[in-house]
Amino acid sequence: MSPTLVHVGIRASDLEATIRFWRDGLGIPVVASRDGSFDLSDGYHNFRIFQHEGPSRPPHVSGMLDYLHIGVRVSDLEAAASRLLEMGYEIFSDGLAGKIPVDVKNIEEGAFKVEDPDGITVDITASDDQWPGVQMT
Repeated sequence: MSPTLVHVGIRASDLEATIRFWRDGLGIPVVASRDGSFDLSDGYHNFRIFQHEGPSRPPHVSGMLDYLHIGVRVSDLEAAASRLLEMGYEIFSDGLAGKIPVDVKNIEEGAFKVEDPDGITVDITASDDQWPGVQMT
């Protein structure tokens, strides 16, 4: 049997704000919770969000806008962008000069980026072929 990616975990500075981002903003359902963590899933992958309990997180590495990012496919790109905007998040694409604001009503690239409450970049698309090797159902 070949290896299969099934789980990603992140530690959030503000667990409740991070859950609202992923569950309410992006629509990924919470399938389980326990003290200090939530499990979200698309039915194929487990995404566990833990409450960060350690010392303060270091600031982002300057000049590395996309040092770490997570990709998510949604069924309606404009609706996801609108929900996130209503929640107070900035919708953008990235260029050599940094963040470029995106018009939610005219997402030309077929994708946009948004940062979660801890500044992790999330790449949002509605395309089935955004990432090579991934078979969408």
